[in-house]
Amino acid sequence: MYDINYKIELVDLNDIRVPHYQIPVDQSSPLFNEPLVNLKDYDLPFLSWHAISDGSNAPYHKAVRGSRQEGWLRKTIAEKLQRANQLLHRFDAELLILDAYRSLDCQQGLWEYFYNRGRTENPDGDDATWTAYALGYVRDPRHFDPLDARTFPIHITGASIDSTLRRRSTGQIMNMGSEFEEITEVSSTDYFERQLLQGLIAEDDERLWNRRLSEWALRSEGFLNDPIYFWHHDWGNQLWIKVKNALSGDAPAAAWYGHMPSPAWTVAEN
Repeated sequence: MYDINYKIELVDLNDIRVPHYQIPVDQSSPLFNEPLVNLKDYDLPFLSWHAISDGSNAPYHKAVRGSRQEGWLRKTIAEKLQRANQLLHRFDAELLILDAYRSLDCQQGLWEYFYNRGRTENPDGDDATWTAYALGYVRDPRHFDPLDARTFPIHITGASIDSTLRRRSTGQIMNMGSEFEEITEVSSTDYFERQLLQGLIAEDDERLWNRRLSEWALRSEGFLNDPIYFWHHDWGNQLWIKVKNALSGDAPAAAWYGHMPSPAWTVAEN
């Protein structure tokens, strides 16, 4: 469908689900204190999914407490994304970034949403039940310590993105086979590769090729995908180290991106 020679690697999710929190962060790295930059300065389309207030951002259907309308990332990450995005232009495609740097306030807002949803769905449960439910969707920020890398929500590093593809000519979001934040078997990045191997979809299935196209562009700049979710990619943080070790076993001993304080927001609060 696209003239790229690329297939998404099949992954054993048991290797991916091991914790990454224990991976250290190298504070002596030259990139450790690299600043955050605004994605608008890099011509990178950004739509803050968590800050949408018209009800169209399932599953929240409202702006999440603490969310912001601006997208910020580490400078090197933004530069890498800019180059990856340029590769997509000849396919009338571009990255649409849906989440980038995420403040602790937004992380807390997401935690509250899923914790409360767990209470609603399991009214006879207790704190342990609702905590376990929420942990299926989001990292618990309640014990966050900026000095302890074991407590870092990954988006607070400024080195993680959630993204999809859209048409440059029309702005229409391309069919990835699963919606953003729709966490099911279908959201696994290699899902359609497995469907193809089983003869359940055709070789030219657009969902298969759109995922391949996204992965091809982002891999060209060293980003690695969390294979549980097709939309999530990292570079240089703890999760990137974990995935790299699971895929090839040759990751550095430590990450270089850790916790980053919130940037100087310029858009008003929600």
